[in-house]
Amino acid sequence: MKTNLLILIILFIFSGCKKDEDKTIYQYSVPETFADDLETASLESVDMDKVEICKMIDYINSIEGNNIHNILIFRNNKLVFEQYFQGYSLNFANANLNGELMEYNRETDHFIASISKSVTSVIFGVAVNMGYISDLNKKIIDYFPEYSDILIDGKENITVENVLTMQCGLEYDESTYLYNDSRSDTYQMTHSEDPIRFVLSKPLTTTPGTEFHYNTGSPNILAAIIEKETGETFFNWANTNFFDAMKIQGGKWSIMANGVPMVSGGLYLRARELSKIGLMFLNDGIWLGKHFLSADWIEKSTFEQVSTGNSFFENTSYGFQWWITNFTVNKKSCKCYFGAGWGDQFLFIIPDLELVVEFNSGNFATNANVSPLILLENYILKAINE
Repeated sequence: MKTNLLILIILFIFSGCKKDEDKTIYQYSVPETFADDLETASLESVDMDKVEICKMIDYINSIEGNNIHNILIFRNNKLVFEQYFQGYSLNFANANLNGELMEYNRETDHFIASISKSVTSVIFGVAVNMGYISDLNKKIIDYFPEYSDILIDGKENITVENVLTMQCGLEYDESTYLYNDSRSDTYQMTHSEDPIRFVLSKPLTTTPGTEFHYNTGSPNILAAIIEKETGETFFNWANTNFFDAMKIQGGKWSIMANGVPMVSGGLYLRARELSKIGLMFLNDGIWLGKHFLSADWIEKSTFEQVSTGNSFFENTSYGFQWWITNFTVNKKSCKCYFGAGWGDQFLFIIPDLELVVEFNSGNFATNANVSPLILLENYILKAINE
């Protein structure tokens, strides 16, 4: 009798001490390797706790209509997690912006919205590294004398660096209307016969170089400068000197009414291929042995050039079309710079952790009921063991 009681007690103890991973529904597997120059590995091999990641996916799957389309995690230059979900494509013609219901996958060109700005900044940095552009303090009127009639009343003092850091001082309404509303500045810019003139025609609200004011129109000025300095279209030059050289096979741009790509928010890219840019930053601007960006450009791009207040997080800053913040991981403050886009598109780069995390989502007309920011803090960063 005592022996049987002892056995029951032992069985009870062990049944109550199952590993946390037994409580998760999602089953983790190492990402597949394809011929895309990305190395894969397990979460465990890079000191990440797969239980936390499995809990994250279980949480996402428990929320109906969560609008998360994909999550990729890279650590130590290796793809250690990759998950795609079902969701609606983006369709500007519909009031709710939902297109077809589809299964997202590694070959899907996903709309990355304003992460396009970060990509355009990278392409501009490639032009700087190749010697086409040498002076960021140069005034944009020197590139665009044809707009001297509107670059007046202080606007003639706007510099290239002012544009890169969102300090050009020009009025631009980002929030009153959705981007598919004909009353929005972005809609009017993309449908203008001369988008650059439309942007530069806006009045000054602050002195150039003094205050941060987010402006979706202004990065298109950077593309126009590349065209001026290289003598090629932005589309062709960017393909030859960046996308093709990075072996980015997917991708497409939304085209404005004048036939020019909307470089400030119109890029569609495959998730794996966008992540290559994050890895390039972690590798000193080098990818596949080619030096795309200088150390100086990376430092300036990710330096806190101007405070943005409480955008996304408390005490967020801005560099050259990159947002900057800090996260506390294992009681250590880690700098993070990231690209962010409408609908909850994020590319997070945390050098101290050798970590790149990408989210694509579909929260275009609704608020997120599953926030990528919360997923990053509550699950992914908590999975870091070291």
